[in-house]
Amino acid sequence: MEGRESLTDLERGDEDCVLRFADGAAFTVSYLAIRSRCQCAKCKPRQENEQRLLEFEEEVARLRVEKPKAEPVGHYGIIFDWPTGCSSGIHSFSHLRRVAEELGISL
Repeated sequence: MEGRESLTDLERGDEDCVLRFADGAAFTVSYLAIRSRCQCAKCKPRQENEQRLLEFEEEVARLRVEKPKAEPVGHYGIIFDWPTGCSSGIHSFSHLRRVAEELGISL
């Protein structure tokens, strides 16, 4: 994937990470934000409306926050392997960019 959505660096902290993109934009994003926007077949339906998303976010917030393992998937995404909860979602670079812009802090 080319362009602004291409992830060039992932710096993992204990509770959040820094995502750097090809256009130079960088964001600090909490693991809670990434986990609550998982696009897998189990999690995505739980985000279909505001009420379900709120309930899902509250459920994810109750999980222990630990730094996940991160494995690249081709040249388009990352799988975060969380110690608790869902680890089956592939987080595409374009999806991570949307999450970063919506829920992250621009650096």
